[in-house]
Amino acid sequence: MADAPVALRDVTYAYGKGELARPVLRDVDISVGPGEIVLLTGPSGSGKTTLLTLIGALRAMQQGSAVVLGQELMGASERQRVALRRRIGFIFQQHNLLGALTAAENVELGLRVTDASLPPAELRQRAAAMLEAVGLGAHRQSRPDQLSGGQRQRVAVARALAGAPGLILADEPTAALDRQTGGEVVRLLRDLARGRGVPILMVTHDPRILDIADRIVAMEDGRILPSEGAADAPRPLPPFRR
Repeated sequence: MADAPVALRDVTYAYGKGELARPVLRDVDISVGPGEIVLLTGPSGSGKTTLLTLIGALRAMQQGSAVVLGQELMGASERQRVALRRRIGFIFQQHNLLGALTAAENVELGLRVTDASLPPAELRQRAAAMLEAVGLGAHRQSRPDQLSGGQRQRVAVARALAGAPGLILADEPTAALDRQTGGEVVRLLRDLARGRGVPILMVTHDPRILDIADRIVAMEDGRILPSEGAADAPRPLPPFRR
């Protein structure tokens, strides 16, 4: 796909070396188009999270080609990978918020990683705006232990989007949430990302959220399974409402 934010071809990856090498990805081809929401599904151990970490430049490539936001990752230096990571918003199963910081300070920290030159007043303004967008304007000064699980994940969404990333990578963002809260969080993420034209690649085991996807890609034993067609046309979820 020309000019796709994510375009991988023949990506193979193994843990260990020599006779101890254990392949976890085999000849993977996958792309994510501009503004597209793609869900990556499959059983545990199928290679989903490893693939996400390669796309996120969190580990070095071994074989194949991976162009992410215009950067070829095969052969990329650590400096190039760090620069790319600053252009990606990450959301994990565990929110990874710093407990000693308020919601606003956690979002501000994410902004500093993206652009260390931002003046303090702009950091505060942008963090406040994103927390308002995720429905937590009244909780800017709350610490993570004062928030519910769903609220903590909303802070994580705000942090991921605050730096205007070119791509969102999410790994099981609803796994620790109940059905209603998980649905609210992913609908919120979908609506905010689409409003900004940001593509999303999300790893999930959660069958309750498949409807948010433009496309669903299934993995098994380190390979992408052929599309069955029906999974490519999920029914849309209603917009998130606070």
